[in-house]
Amino acid sequence: MQREEQCILYLGPRYGFGEAGKPKFGIDPNAELMYEVTLKSFEKAKESWEMDTKEKLTQAAIVKEKGTVYFKGGKYTQAVIQYRKIVSWLEMEYGLSEKESKASESFLLAAFLNLAMCYLKLREYNKAVECCDKALGLDSANEKGLYRRGEAQLLMNDFESAKGDFEKVLAVNPQNRAARLQISMCQRKAKEHNERDRRVYANMFKKFAERDAKEEASKAGSKKAVEGAAGKQHESQAMEEGKAKGHV
Repeated sequence: MQREEQCILYLGPRYGFGEAGKPKFGIDPNAELMYEVTLKSFEKAKESWEMDTKEKLTQAAIVKEKGTVYFKGGKYTQAVIQYRKIVSWLEMEYGLSEKESKASESFLLAAFLNLAMCYLKLREYNKAVECCDKALGLDSANEKGLYRRGEAQLLMNDFESAKGDFEKVLAVNPQNRAARLQISMCQRKAKEHNERDRRVYANMFKKFAERDAKEEASKAGSKKAVEGAAGKQHESQAMEEGKAKGHV
């Protein structure tokens, strides 16, 4: 849109005032709304390279809050976009003062942890692990980072790695009951997985053995048939020779 340009926006009840309506403005319950909007002015957001460190940190606080609002509303993809902005602004930022460095690490740690949670919700478990790795690179004993990486690995059936992370959580916080329950879950899932594998391989080997037995039986039958045919041919030749001798 250009300055002074107008547009019409239509909003369903879900994005308007819902079942409550707005009697103060004469809006009925479940009303569909129409807004006429005129663009009076706007300010284009700066690109990353146009911002200094102070501006990036200020914007990081703003988009972090936006991401949290999206996450709480179940809009995980939109939340990812906000948290990714923090990473793009600060991950490769150098020459920071001590105060700025601490603030930057704090925002990055929160961004990676929140991204991991979003990716868990979106069932993108490999990306969740990658974000946890980044978070743990900033804080190797971070309880949330270890726990969420364990969750992602458990959901990918990497039971040993998941169990290892949950054990690290307990080393950081022995009172974390959820981690203790997850360790039991890893052990149970690993056992079920191994038993299922054993059954699959047992059935597979049984089928191979049955197939080999059928092939051996078929070969033996063919050999016997050939030998029988050769024997009959030999007997027939002997009889013919006998008849020939008698005729002379």
